[in-house]
Amino acid sequence: MKEDYNEKIKKYYNHSTFFYRHLWANKKNLAMHFGFWDKNTKNLNDALINENRYVAEILGIKKSDTVLDAGCGIGGSAIWIAENYGAKITGITIVEDHVKLAEKYAKGRGVSNLVKIELKDFCDTRLPSGSFNKIYGIESICYAIDKYDFLKEAHRLLKKGGKLAVCDGYMVKDELTEKETKYVQNTYNGWVLDNFSSYEDFNNNLKKLGYHNIEFIDVTKKIMKSSEEVYKSSRWIHPLVILLEKLHLTSETNVLAELACQGQYHMFKDGVIVYGVFIAQK
Repeated sequence: MKEDYNEKIKKYYNHSTFFYRHLWANKKNLAMHFGFWDKNTKNLNDALINENRYVAEILGIKKSDTVLDAGCGIGGSAIWIAENYGAKITGITIVEDHVKLAEKYAKGRGVSNLVKIELKDFCDTRLPSGSFNKIYGIESICYAIDKYDFLKEAHRLLKKGGKLAVCDGYMVKDELTEKETKYVQNTYNGWVLDNFSSYEDFNNNLKKLGYHNIEFIDVTKKIMKSSEEVYKSSRWIHPLVILLEKLHLTSETNVLAELACQGQYHMFKDGVIVYGVFIAQK
């Protein structure tokens, strides 16, 4: 089951990475996340970088750290943190093309001596225990079928006293209306997600595994401008994507992804999920 699921994730990113790179990210940020907005944020690029900075600062990343980016995408966050904090970062992903792109970008930005990209599953890395003192996942850990598996592996990989940060969506509403259920299912189908963890389950899993100093910060307000922009863009482009799919010029994967872009906005707006950051220490 897990192997089949991972293949679906790879297929999704093989079809969608072009759109992330050219319609959302740019060469400065190489981002595949929402980004954080505040009153001083001027544009999307700044918002995307803001989230990198937030993660680095909340973990207290410094030059002497060894850091794991769990689900690194095309390397945007790892490269930016290496450039700005001088830490050694290992980025892992199950998508072969992401490894190639991230390595190319790291070399082009002059940080290939600090950033190493590996083809690995963040739930079963086969890396030595105690390899890192900082681990983060930005909108990637949602792809673990069982989030406990990732948290267990992260706990093994962390040195004693090491810190973990996970930025993601967390379910907070139990009883869903028919419309809310549809939005959730569209998001799962389009972004190839098995589930969003509930806040309670994620928190309990951290406790079961022996993490301490657990903190959760609800930052939904920081991502809502991006969430709305994704929603508006998808509503505009969706008819075109359907036409292109009928003409066999794009895939059904991209049609479903546009529905996910709409579903996520309603989920956040209606309080079905929150966007939050869990911080915990080994």
